[in-house]
Amino acid sequence: MAWFAEFRALDRRLWSLAAARLVVTAGFSMVMPFLAIHLAIERKVPAIVVGIIWTIAGGCGAAMQWIGGELADRIGRRPVMVAAMLLRALNLTALGYATAQQSSIAVIGALIVANSMLRAFFDPVANALVADLAPALDRVAAYSLQRVGINIGWAAGPAIAAAAHGLSYSTLFYLSAPVTLLATIGVATITAPALTGRAHAPRWREMLAFRDDRPFVRFLLATVAFFILQAQLYQSLSIFAARELHLDRSQVGTIYMLNGLLVVFLQLPAVSYIRRVGTRGALVFGCVGYAASYGSTGFATGYLSILACVVAVTLSEIISSPAQQTSVAALAPAGRMGAYSGLYGLCQVIGQSAGPTIGTALLDSLPSRLAWLGLALFGVTAAWGYHGALKPLQVRNTEP
Repeated sequence: MAWFAEFRALDRRLWSLAAARLVVTAGFSMVMPFLAIHLAIERKVPAIVVGIIWTIAGGCGAAMQWIGGELADRIGRRPVMVAAMLLRALNLTALGYATAQQSSIAVIGALIVANSMLRAFFDPVANALVADLAPALDRVAAYSLQRVGINIGWAAGPAIAAAAHGLSYSTLFYLSAPVTLLATIGVATITAPALTGRAHAPRWREMLAFRDDRPFVRFLLATVAFFILQAQLYQSLSIFAARELHLDRSQVGTIYMLNGLLVVFLQLPAVSYIRRVGTRGALVFGCVGYAASYGSTGFATGYLSILACVVAVTLSEIISSPAQQTSVAALAPAGRMGAYSGLYGLCQVIGQSAGPTIGTALLDSLPSRLAWLGLALFGVTAAWGYHGALKPLQVRNTEP
């Protein structure tokens, strides 16, 4: 396959990073997606308490993305990532012990928040490392490769958990911790380019300097709108499918399985399309595709029609995600790649945290067709924001 040649040509360290992200994501997804079920069903914790824990975890994790990116610009990518992953392995071990011992919800909640914060010290730093290792022309391919690794990890983790159904839930944490350590070893072997920034702790004046970068501020606002809409796939759409279309759990499950499979198999071939239209064009087309796909969801009448909407959503996702990360790298000033990646991650989490509340509120207060058309406006807003943010730079795939 000719399109695969450019991926084979990528720096081997990018392949190592993608493999490490696959492994660490598999370890995480073995246990964390099921923790809310464990608390609400097995421990009989009120759903509102579980929701509050995850809201606090999301907020703290979002803030740490910003700080983690800033720190990585000063002391280096690898030390921040390795330290965060080592602490995450310890955190997963502690969560296994806490669940086995039926520890108080306060203890488990604190460990969940800590896990979210530690994860935030890895993801934006890894994205900054991709930009360090990939020349500008190769960044779309490099970020696409990372995305495939992450999605395979998300599929592998629950599959491992299902295969180990005879084990207790707490034991899965004890399996997840060494998996995380394995990924840590992989990251520790990656040699990162030397940084030119100053080695000191982040200062507020420097951290807030991005406010004077108007195109980037507009990019961040568009990112919040984008992820408000993107988040509808996981809560609002499943509620709509079950409540309005009367789909059962297995049918809803196949929707998400299809989404994951399409990402794994089409993400790499999609790079050639992103190259043709440029990263700005890919973002605008992707956001408009999101808006059209979600706007059509309210008109779905059954399983096949909602499946078609999800396919359209996934195709939009495939061209949008690497274009977003490549654009962050293009907008970042010299020595600020980590900070800008962290701010992008911050806005991503803000949008993903607000999205379910906004989506479910609209579904409960409006007819379904109007609710989904209302949500589609966030995609239109994101397209307008990205177009204006990237226009001054004339971001193209041949000149990112």
